[in-house]
Amino acid sequence: MLINLDFLKTGAAWPPPSERKRLETYRANRQLFEDEHGRVYAEQMKRIERVIGNFSRVVSFATILNYQKLMSLKIADLIFGEPPKFTAAKEDQQKVIDSVLSDTGLLDTAWHAAIDVSRYGDGLLLLSNQNNYPTVEAVSPAYWFPVVDPASIKRTKYHVFGWQYPIDPDGREWELKVQIHNPKDPLSCEQHTYKLNGAAGAWSIGPEITQEPERMVETKLPACPVFRVSNVTTSDRVYGIDDYQSIDSIVSELIIRVSQVSRVLDKHANPSMTGPKSALEVDPNTGVWNFRVGEYFPRRDSSEPPLEYVTWDASMDANFRQIELLINQLYTISEMGSAIFGDLSNKTGEVPSGSALRRLMMSPLAKARRIANKFDGPLKALVSACAAIRGEIIPVQDISIKWNDGLPDDEVENANIMSVRTGGRATISQHTAIQRLDGMGDKDAAAELDEIRADEAAEDMGTSPAEEVPQDEEEPLEDNDE
Repeated sequence: MLINLDFLKTGAAWPPPSERKRLETYRANRQLFEDEHGRVYAEQMKRIERVIGNFSRVVSFATILNYQKLMSLKIADLIFGEPPKFTAAKEDQQKVIDSVLSDTGLLDTAWHAAIDVSRYGDGLLLLSNQNNYPTVEAVSPAYWFPVVDPASIKRTKYHVFGWQYPIDPDGREWELKVQIHNPKDPLSCEQHTYKLNGAAGAWSIGPEITQEPERMVETKLPACPVFRVSNVTTSDRVYGIDDYQSIDSIVSELIIRVSQVSRVLDKHANPSMTGPKSALEVDPNTGVWNFRVGEYFPRRDSSEPPLEYVTWDASMDANFRQIELLINQLYTISEMGSAIFGDLSNKTGEVPSGSALRRLMMSPLAKARRIANKFDGPLKALVSACAAIRGEIIPVQDISIKWNDGLPDDEVENANIMSVRTGGRATISQHTAIQRLDGMGDKDAAAELDEIRADEAAEDMGTSPAEEVPQDEEEPLEDNDE
């Protein structure tokens, strides 16, 4: 925990010792996200070597089960896959909000931040002003070093961003660039550049090389540019808890167990045969006995062994029961359930209805809603700040966000609900139905509707009974008899 800016003094270690464990966790979680499980789970291999000698030769990490990556992607998709709806109290404000969302790509950036919230525990959105044009970026928390008030660790005094980079092709000389944002003074930030002494992993901060006029940079921002979204936090934690820690041991055990089973099955994949000696012949040149294929080998009596394949009874039920137990625990502890990983426990191919799917997804939906609630405030503040940069004033309280669950709608189920609630009356016009179902524009839908009505009119004319033509009444014959 950092409580002042002393960690930036000349001679101080970089990164700060109190932050190294956090940064190592970030590095390991990023490797897990990028399928580099073999590096992260090297200690698990050593643990099993106590039971199986030279474990690395017996089993490898050929079977990678990247539940961590899938979990992070699914959480981001549940929150932002079906974009939330931003609305304002006034019509002119709504136009500004729609323009901000479109120009900044805010929802796409927030999707990237949601992945960081899952794998790192914190996601950061950084606002900047580029000539009165707002931009929003998702920044890795590996470059973020917050300075908190020791009396209240939830109050951040400074947001410090620091990153090192080589200044020569060989990577022998490095520099450290630092930005310091004060939440109470968002109109400017401090910028410093230091030389780094020592080797990578054991750096110390050298002399500052920043010129005096370059140290203060005007941001021209109406609010603090750092917007933080955290995963699970507690009263005594500065940083959020990531989703990987609680399932790390389960996934590593699954990978090892499945890899062991795969290696055993591969070893016994080549079948062998047994039979009488008469099925073999010796090569006169090499003296090697070979099996004669494609011939008939009669048995002299029942005591002579038959020619047959050697079958192997694996008896690996215990392994598969262990794998099933681990998977069930993974579903429970990760709060993701089985449905989100593709297991609907339905072997017939039938798709659950909308309400049934939501019941199966109750746990991951609750988790996604918990994180969405954390995004609600920062996104409203970001939209308000972006509008202020463009010269438009939209108070945060005038902005509302309607979050969606990210699940596909069951149109048949929704139609039945509407039919019941309206007493069987139509709830949508033909024109709108054609537009939605066929993806047509307003003019194309109108033309299609006109053709439908013309066909109906022609059909009515063809099926209606012919109209009887009235006949003139016969005049009575005059009697010419006089």
